[in-house]
Amino acid sequence: MRNKSKAFLSKSKYKEGLQCSKLLWYEYHDKSVFPPISPSLQAIFDSGKKVGEVAQQRFPGGIKIERDLSPEKHHAKSIDALKLGKPLFEAGFVFGQAYALADILVPVKNDLWDLYEVKSSTELTDEHRNDVAFQKYTYENAGIKIRKCFLTYINNQYVRQGGIEPDKLFISEDVTVTADGLLKNTVEHIKRMLEVIVCDKIPDIKIGPHCNTPYECALKGLCWKFLPAENSVFTLSRGGKKCFKLAALGIYDISSIPVETKLSDNQHIQVECHRSGKPYIDRPAVNDFLKRLKYPLYFLDFETINPAIPLYDNSRPYEQIPFQFSLHVLPNAEAEPTHHAYLAEGTADPRQEVLKKLKGLLGDSGTIVAYNANFEIDRLEDAVEAYPEFKKWFSAIEKRFVDLWTPFRSFAYYHPGQQGSASMKDVLPALAGISYEGMEISNGVLASNEYYRVTFDSTVPEKERLRVRSALEKYCALDTKGMIDIVQALRKELGEIVSLEVKKSGGV
Repeated sequence: MRNKSKAFLSKSKYKEGLQCSKLLWYEYHDKSVFPPISPSLQAIFDSGKKVGEVAQQRFPGGIKIERDLSPEKHHAKSIDALKLGKPLFEAGFVFGQAYALADILVPVKNDLWDLYEVKSSTELTDEHRNDVAFQKYTYENAGIKIRKCFLTYINNQYVRQGGIEPDKLFISEDVTVTADGLLKNTVEHIKRMLEVIVCDKIPDIKIGPHCNTPYECALKGLCWKFLPAENSVFTLSRGGKKCFKLAALGIYDISSIPVETKLSDNQHIQVECHRSGKPYIDRPAVNDFLKRLKYPLYFLDFETINPAIPLYDNSRPYEQIPFQFSLHVLPNAEAEPTHHAYLAEGTADPRQEVLKKLKGLLGDSGTIVAYNANFEIDRLEDAVEAYPEFKKWFSAIEKRFVDLWTPFRSFAYYHPGQQGSASMKDVLPALAGISYEGMEISNGVLASNEYYRVTFDSTVPEKERLRVRSALEKYCALDTKGMIDIVQALRKELGEIVSLEVKKSGGV
């Protein structure tokens, strides 16, 4: 445990303290309860670092202050650097127990400085404004004269053409007045947080919406462990505040929700399924959906990357770029499916090749089936904007798409094994008994991060690159083969399951 009398409140800890006092307390008293940083979270950190480095390019001649683990020593180095009168990157200053690193400080006349806080997001939030207020409080009380405060964020309308243009990639918004208006609250928050830090008792904070706002808390697993691992009341579809109210009453299992509780129609279906342990099926709705599928069937899935800094010409920040697809084709009900796959090789823009290959594979008739089909449609539409020679082809195939998500999103079918989710990752094991567990790559976020890592990091060994690419191919293939299994399972269930009689409650 740290020496609490010497503990510093950094801006990252300050933000945690705004979210939850218990989270802040554990940061200073028991770091062992925190889970290791996941690869997905590390990828977010790495992306933020890249964004910050590009933002620094807007201020030529700037000096980066190398980080010192001692806040006092880093403060001393930063104070010395101020005398150079040049833009400073990651200068850090201490006032009392408050300690903050500035992304960018830019000198202006008469010893005044402009503060630029860089964010990887495409819009500003209250969290960002509180961040700047904490910095302004710390810097000004440390003797640095701040003229203006800017929040710098990504311009999602920027389209890359050639090299990255930092002045066009970013938007800087003057938030000086807002930061000044928050200073009084900032002082009060700091005082409260310092009291939390030195307290020996864990703050008594109940679970609530703050556990997920503005981010999912790293200690959610610790604070929520009293809930059942399965059938938790928090799996209630669109439960929102209702879930927290039920938990506060000691109702933790979804099947224990009192019959008099006001529920929406879909929630009522879900609760009845969990009570009975049996699935629900709206026969006419599922039958109508299956009738929309016309052979040959093309089961299509994309994997994408969406970097904050666009990699390719004619692409925008965070645009979802397909680097891989899997396509299973089912000519008729009796035939075995054939599989086609593409995984981009190298660092060139993969979109043209994706379009070219799909144009040759999707034929002129038959249903194209995707899970959450708007995602695949939007990816094709974006790609066609970059490669307009495919526009006519895309217009012809767009109307052939059918969304396999439909019967599950609408609760025309629900299985208690879905645990309140209509995601394919939950529907497939519940309905067809096929799981993603044990796969090296088992979700789209990890697929995106791993592809990016082994493709754009030249230090990755060839053996590892090949291993990851093999895992990507297996994962994407399961997505499309899994869609076939879901369709077949739905057809089987239509013939074998008696629809539950579920009373409609009229909603909430």
